[in-house]
Amino acid sequence: MRAEVERVFFKLLCRFGLQRWWPKVWRGGSFRDEVVIGAVLTQGTRWENVVIALKNLERAGITDLKAFFVQPDGLLYELLRPTVYVRRKVKTLKELHRVLGGGLPPRRESLLKVYGVGEETADVILLYAYGIPTFVVDNYTRRWVKRFFGRDMGDGEIRETLFVNDDLLYLKEMHALIDELGKVYCRGKPNCSRCPLKGECAHFRSGSGG
Repeated sequence: MRAEVERVFFKLLCRFGLQRWWPKVWRGGSFRDEVVIGAVLTQGTRWENVVIALKNLERAGITDLKAFFVQPDGLLYELLRPTVYVRRKVKTLKELHRVLGGGLPPRRESLLKVYGVGEETADVILLYAYGIPTFVVDNYTRRWVKRFFGRDMGDGEIRETLFVNDDLLYLKEMHALIDELGKVYCRGKPNCSRCPLKGECAHFRSGSGG
């Protein structure tokens, strides 16, 4: 399985190139806090809307969690309006400031206790903000795994399958590359005929590929 996953990684890398996630928006401020804020804001909305909200925060001089924490909620609701569920997200981010404010690397269990933080958001924070090896599982990953391996897997099994080593470049790029594959080829209605992985994909080999 490990060799198969490594082949997938290199094929995707050859097709799409380095994705260099997490994308940086702010010109200054704390990049770590920008990742944390972006990871929460992207829940339920498009990344383009998150970029608008992040730029709103930057123009208001809010470029770290400490500055975010001291702002009145009403102002933050307005600045984050391009995203959705802004009241919940403001509450989540202020709670995250309390958890992360000590400067020590967070534990996954601690993040999951924060209101509004699920496994995907927690793993994004661990991997992209703190450089803690983990594999981020999202809907693109679940859909691709089911098609490629020909069966459903729970998130824990997906993480175990795709976590072939603890190299941060691999973990960041593999997550980003699978997302890119999901946007371009492995969509809701897949475009299997042009997919770089079709020769190894159970969905395509079964004759179900589009």
